Parts: sequence; structure tokens; C-alpha cells
Amino acid sequence: MPKPSHESAAPGTSPMSLSDRFGMGAQNALELLRVGRFADPEHAPFRVVHSDRVYKLRRYGDDQHQPRLAAPIVLVPPLMVTSEVYDIAPDISAVHALLRGGLDVWLVDFGAPEREEGGMDRTLDDHIGAVDDAIERVVATTGQSVHLAGYSQGGMFCYQTAALRRSEGIKSLITFGSPVDLYRNVPGLNDTVAGPLIQAAAAAVREPLDRIAGLPGFLTSTGFKLLSVRKELSQAVDFVQKLHDRAALEKRESRRRFLGGEGFVAWPGPALRDVIEQFIVHNRMTSGGFIVDGRTVSLADITVPILAFIGTRDAIAQPPAVRAIRRAAPDAEVHEVSVKAGHFGIVVGSRALSQTWTTVVDWMFWQEGKGGRPQRLALREERLEGDDAAFEDMQFDFELFYEALARRVGQAVSRAGDSAENVTRWVNTLRYQVPRIQTLRAIEADSLVSLGRTLAEQRREVPDATFFLWEGRAFSYVDADRRVDNVVRGLIACGVRPGERVAVLMAGRPSYLSAVTALSRLGAVAVLLSPDERRVSVARALARVEVQYIVCDPENVARAKEALPGARRSRRVLVLGGGGEQRALDPDITDMEAIDPVAVAVPEWYRPNPGRASDLAMIIFTAGAGEEPRAARITNRRWAFSAYGAAAAASLTPKDTVYSCLPLHHAAGMLVTVGGALVGGARLALGSPFSADSFWPEVRRYGASVVFYAGEMVSALLDAPPSASDNNIPVRLFAGSGMRSHHWRRLRDRFGDVHVLEFYASTEGNCVLANTLGRKVGSVGRPLPGSAEIALVRYDFDADEPLEDERGFLVPAGVGQLGALLSRVDGDQPMSAFDGYVEKGESERRLRKGVFEQGDTWFVTRDIMRRDADGDYWFVDRAVDVLHSAAGDVASRAIEDALYELDTIRRVVVISSREGKYDEALALIVPRDPARFDLAALSAFVARLPELERPQRVRVVDRIALTDGYRPLKSPLRRAAAEGDGPTLTWDSAQQRYV
Repeated sequence: MPKPSHESAAPGTSPMSLSDRFGMGAQNALELLRVGRFADPEHAPFRVVHSDRVYKLRRYGDDQHQPRLAAPIVLVPPLMVTSEVYDIAPDISAVHALLRGGLDVWLVDFGAPEREEGGMDRTLDDHIGAVDDAIERVVATTGQSVHLAGYSQGGMFCYQTAALRRSEGIKSLITFGSPVDLYRNVPGLNDTVAGPLIQAAAAAVREPLDRIAGLPGFLTSTGFKLLSVRKELSQAVDFVQKLHDRAALEKRESRRRFLGGEGFVAWPGPALRDVIEQFIVHNRMTSGGFIVDGRTVSLADITVPILAFIGTRDAIAQPPAVRAIRRAAPDAEVHEVSVKAGHFGIVVGSRALSQTWTTVVDWMFWQEGKGGRPQRLALREERLEGDDAAFEDMQFDFELFYEALARRVGQAVSRAGDSAENVTRWVNTLRYQVPRIQTLRAIEADSLVSLGRTLAEQRREVPDATFFLWEGRAFSYVDADRRVDNVVRGLIACGVRPGERVAVLMAGRPSYLSAVTALSRLGAVAVLLSPDERRVSVARALARVEVQYIVCDPENVARAKEALPGARRSRRVLVLGGGGEQRALDPDITDMEAIDPVAVAVPEWYRPNPGRASDLAMIIFTAGAGEEPRAARITNRRWAFSAYGAAAAASLTPKDTVYSCLPLHHAAGMLVTVGGALVGGARLALGSPFSADSFWPEVRRYGASVVFYAGEMVSALLDAPPSASDNNIPVRLFAGSGMRSHHWRRLRDRFGDVHVLEFYASTEGNCVLANTLGRKVGSVGRPLPGSAEIALVRYDFDADEPLEDERGFLVPAGVGQLGALLSRVDGDQPMSAFDGYVEKGESERRLRKGVFEQGDTWFVTRDIMRRDADGDYWFVDRAVDVLHSAAGDVASRAIEDALYELDTIRRVVVISSREGKYDEALALIVPRDPARFDLAALSAFVARLPELERPQRVRVVDRIALTDGYRPLKSPLRRAAAEGDGPTLTWDSAQQRYV
């Protein structure tokens, strides 16, 4: 027979009999059925100081409450859970604990969206905006910066709002079980597996989620219970056992009702979808570049101290996911407190009162200089005891699920005999690369393909997805496409017609993209000019290519007028960009921003996006020998090959953000970076012109995962002072051409797990090589599938021509031998066509017939390479830069690479200093520290080099100018050398030093 309970027996009275217990239990049960509750909830007093459609701002405390600390704390609840999570019952109330601690307590109350007008239409922006507004109001009222605190997703709101505000008005951040890296919420799986797994799951539920208004509160509550069946059953049994005990039931009433369903509210559909897309699928809390109210935001902009509470038994916010704030906010001072609790137990229960909330009070006094460092900041986790088990929900079932899932995936990976990274690479290859290569191979000369058409297709497929980011703002495909259509109408109004050549003279800005894409949509030809006179002057460029119009931005109006003097200029200089500003322009200048596109009648001849693969789309200027400009013809076919090739080689996906700091008039900017991002569905971040100072702040703000580089660009990043955040970058891939092996190794050593995709592509030619695996440092890899057939032929550097055999055919280079790169031209194969140059004679000079057989035609690149035994290619030098010395032929780049191993050298260029029949290598050196440059150390280093790689002469210079493709500008250096400009040191072979 069960032993009678003494729970409700008063002192000095007999224990309650079994029949009495049944009677009291029945009475309590009937009251619960009739009234629905045993007692009214008891909450801390508060007043509502502000109310709007999204939130109410509460301030807690009665008239007698006198805070001992002036700085306020603002509490932010998560979605799905009511704000009463901070004040469930007096004995477990966070609010009561904070008030007792002497704090000024405020709370952002989102209410129950399902019971408020428009509540289920709330977006993520609405909630972050509410927290932002609350901070403004509390700061204005108190005159103090706030300590912003949030539980679960409320903590995520705190991080996001702090980043949006760049920490303004915030003294510190306090979060409780708030995940940052959602990929780390899947135990046992690394990012390479978790990412695709999450994306696949999201894709499966995306369509159903689009059809619902949101997640109702009862579903959330039921889900919590189903995920912790054992805990739910144990609580039900405990409730029945205490049914006779009215005092115990009243004490636990608030908890029972909260966990029973009243504590859960609906999650509005728009906010739910945005959270899933931005923070679960794309994981942008970690990478940065998430979008709030059209602005790009990164947690890297948080600079205030952070206190993160971690539940060691938390299955909803796994500890690694919470700790990821350290990487996401590298400039913030982050402190952790581990609590032996599950997700609810961090903030609710006696353990939360004794550990979490007392630490919060101590933290705020410490941060305000009113107390010492909280003790728990240095303590280890403790064992779970007592009543807190009521809030240890969900972890067991989650853990069983995760363990089973991880085991299944691990078994699959083991059976495949490959690493998770390789499995993911193959999945991405099947999903993204293969279709892109197939698209390229399907292109015929008359295929409809163009920049304008591709943007229109993206608008139809994913209209609201982000196309590009600029100056912290996000623009969707709809935004971009609508702007392009408006510019097209403006061009038509100005008289521009299909087939006409229109120069574009602008700095890198959205209007540049709009202008070039609009010309593509109209069927005109965009002639891309450099706004930097140091590269190719407008006058020199337009002397080679006649244009009918110039589209420029306001900053380049004067140069455009000079380029089209007199009668040619009349109404043919079109100013685009800087809209909304009053500006006075000459009468013969057309302000396109003043044209009302709605008022423009679209003519019958207009057909949008008429471009076919073989049609001329753009003209891009490249620097030839002597840095004289050559006008390269870019057909729609060439644009497509560059765009799809870059997207395939870099495995670009909609999850990626591509950072562009390259000039848009450069092939690497317009064809590779812009084109690759567009066809890959990745976000395009238009950054400032490259500088080491702005690079990393912008990369983190945009959450850039892929960076396209050119030439020596990355050397400036490597020369910048080291930072504690060097290993915490969102970039997964640097892709481009011209990176030296030395810089490649330094990049990986300094910035950790970052990959490099080095490729080779001739602007005017038809071949592309890519080192897609990145395993061979310095290699340009192998031909991209679908590109033209290539070959290496022996080269006569004396005659500056390829070697011929006795039959007049060219001689193939063997494995390891130097050879000039050739690509086959075949009119029957669209991807093997040669677009060449505007000047017909220049194109003919670069083509050679009868190379390996009668009638074949090949394009001679004049770039020297070698091929190893595995079939990988290595760029050696341009033929014009190979030195013919007395000791043999040597590439100037080989000498430069050797000298770069000396850490005291910042930049070096080797040019020919001809003495009689042979070339002598003259090394122009920019030291890292000119005042401490050690000539003896240089001599000792050079003495250890092979004779061929020793520069005969050395000159120390202050700077070496770079082209806008970040390659050394050699022409002025050659002229200076010929004129004997500057003191020169000569290698003394007898003394083995420079004298």
C-alpha cells in the first residue's frame, strides 16, 4: 500500500489520508476543467511607454523601484515564445531577479502576432527595426547606452541590431542560447556536409512555406512536446501525483500553463521565410552580408563587449553554434558562461536565477565600472540538479536524431571512399558545374544569349533575390531589370539604335552595370573606357574605335566633352547616374536622369535582347606590347564563355556573395566577376576601388565568400599589418589570374582555410585554363571543358617567333619544355571561334595557318608556358619579357619569383638591360623598409641562386606603378633604364656581391 503523502499536512496535524487525497484531487480536477486554471498569473509590475503595430516597449518596476545602476537593460524575446519567458512566475522570474539586483529593466514585447492586425505579415526587418527603435527610445529617455539582452532568436535580433547600428547606443550585448553559425547546429557534421544538407532540406520545404501565413503557436508548442516525449510524459505523471496538493499546484500553475501552450505564439510567415533563407540556408550570421531593410549588415561591425551564455545540454542552440560569435565578430571582446542546462533552463528555473541572472547583474556593474569581474566568467560548468530538470527539454530526442543522421552520413562517406569535402564537391559539380558546361556546349552562332537576356531570365526565375549590393544597400533582380528597362527607354529617346557603338566612361557604380546591360538589351555595342588616364587615355582609345555616343557619369563629363569635340558632341554626351541631384549641364549635354521613361514611346522596331552568340557585344581595351591599347572584340559568345566558365570553375551558387573591387571596364571585372555572379545566381558586391584599408571591412560587411583578383592585387593584403581576425574571414575562394606562387603560399598561411583558383584567359582569344583543385600552387591548371583545343610549341626567342620544322610546321613542346601557347580556331565550333580585335590587321597578325597540318588555323597568344607530366599548365612569362642572356634564355618572372623569397623586398620587376648581343637582367626593387634595406643580405641571397636567375644589375626605387589589372607597368621602367635614370649596382661574380 502506498505511503501517505505529507506534502500538504500542516505542522502538528496528521498526514492526509488516501481518501482525502483522492477527494482533493477530484475537486482540483473539476475546478481545472471548469475554470481552466488554479490561479491567475502573477507578473512583475510594468508600464507600456510606447506602442506601435509591431511591438510594445515595457519598463518594469513600481513607483518605489530605485535602480542602483543608471544604465538600462533591454530584454528581447524570441519569436514563437511570449515575452513572459522572462517573467513566468515570481519564484523563477528573470525580471524579478534583475529588479532585485538594482537594474532598470526594459522589454521589447512583440505580443501575439496571430491576435494583432497585420501581425502575421511581419517581416524580419520589422522585428529588427523594433529593437532598433526601442534602443533609440530608451537612450533618449535615460541618457544612457543600453545593455541589450536576448534569449534564443531574441539574442540573434540583438546581434543583428547591434551590427546594423555599428554598436551605436549599446554598451554591451548579452545573449542566452543564441546560435550564430547554424551549420554548427548539426553535431557530427562539418560545414561541407551540413551546408548542402540544410540547403536540400530547405529546398524541400520552401514551396509549402510560401503557401502558409506562418507557424501557429499551438504547432510550435506541440512540436516542442513531440521533440521531448519523455520529458512531457514525466511532467504529466508529476502533475497527476500532485493533483491533491492545491498549494503545490498553484505554485507550479504559471509554469504548467506556459509550457502547456500559453507561452507559445505564432511565427509570422514572412519573418520565418527570411530567417530560413538568410540565416539557415545561407548562414549569413557567420559570413556577413545579410540584408536588413535593404542594407547589407555584418556581425563584424560589432565592437562592444559580448556576454554569451551557453547551455551545455542545449540541443536547439548547440555550443559550437553559439561560440561562433567569436569568429563572426572578431573586433568584439567575447566572454562566455557555460550553464549545465538545456535551451529553456538557461533563462528559466532556479539554476537560471542562481547562475544566469546574477551573472548578468554582476556583468552590468562590471561594465559600468561599479563592480568587479563576475566570478562565473572563469568557472566551469556544473552538474544539473533538482527542479531545473523541468526546463531541460528536447535535448535527448535531438541528440538521438543527430547521432543517427551523422552515423548514416558518415557511413555513406566511408562507402564512397572519399572525404566530406570531396563528396560536397561532386554534389556541387553535378548540380552547378555540369549544367553550365552543357549550356556552353549548346551555344551555336545564332543562339540567343547576352548580358541583357540573362538578367531578364534571372528576373523571371528569382525576381526578389538579391542581384547586387552597393554602399550597404541591396538591389534585387527586379530592381536592376526595371532600371535597365528605364535606361533603354532613355537611350532610345536620345537616338541610340541597335548596332551603334556607345562608349561607357564611368567609375564602378550601379549605373555602369545599368548602362552596359541596357546597351546589350537594345542591341548596341558597349565600348568600355577606363576613367583612369594612366591606363589608356580616352583620346587614344577613341582614335582606334569610332563611337556614336558617350555615356558618362557626372564626374567624367569634362573628359567626355573633350573626346567628342565640336559638331560630333552635339547631344551625344549622355550623363547617367547621380539622379535626384540638381545639376547644370551645357546645352549640348543630355541628362538621362531627367528623361521620364514612362513618357518615351517605344518604337515598333524595338525587340529587347536581340543579341545572338556571334554578335558583337562589347569592345574592351587591352594593353599590348609597349602598353599601346588594342581594342578586343567581345561577342555575346565570348561573354557567355567567360561568365559560365567563371561560375563553373568557382562553383558559384546562390549562397555565394562575389566581391568585386576590379574595374568594370576590365575584362576580369565585366566578363568574369559580373558575368560569373549573374549566371551563377550569386550576389554581386560592388566594392570600392581596391585598397588594403577598405578591402576586409567591405568583405565582412557584405559577407563575401568569393573574391576575384588580378595580377599583384593580393600582395597589398599580405603587406598590411597582421590582425587578430586574419583567420576569421568569410572568404572561401580567391579566384583570378596572375597570383605568384610566393603570394599564394603566404595567402594560405596567413588567412587559413582559403582556397585559390588561378586561371588563364586571353581577352581576345578563345582559351581558358583553370586550376580548379588548387593543389598545385602556381599552376594555371587545365583547359576548361568546352574551350578551344590548345597546344604548346617551341619558341625561338632570338627571332621572336615559334620554331618551324623542315616542312614549315610548328614544333610541339614536350613535357617540361617551354612553349608558346596556341589555341585552335574552328569556325564550325562556336566555342573555338576567334573574335580578335577591331583592327583587322591586328587580328590577322595573331592568326597562323598551317600550324600542324595544311589548312588549320591557330591563335598565337605569345604567352610562354610549360606542361608537366600530369597535363597541368604553368604560366612562365610573356614572350616579350623572356631574356636572352649569355647563359641562356630565362623568364623575367622566374627571376622575380626568386627575389620575392627575400622578405625585405616588397615589389620587384625585372626588365632587359641589353648590352650588345645579349640581355642583362635589371631588377628594380622596392624595399619594405628603405632605411633598413641590407645590400649585403641581398648579395648573399643572390649568390645562392642559380646563375640564370641572378640579376646582373639592381636598382632600388621608391615605387613601381601598376596597371588597373594590377600588373607592373613596364614601359616607363624600360624608358628610365634606357636613359640611365638612377644609380645602378652591378653583380661582381668574383666578389659574389653587388658593387
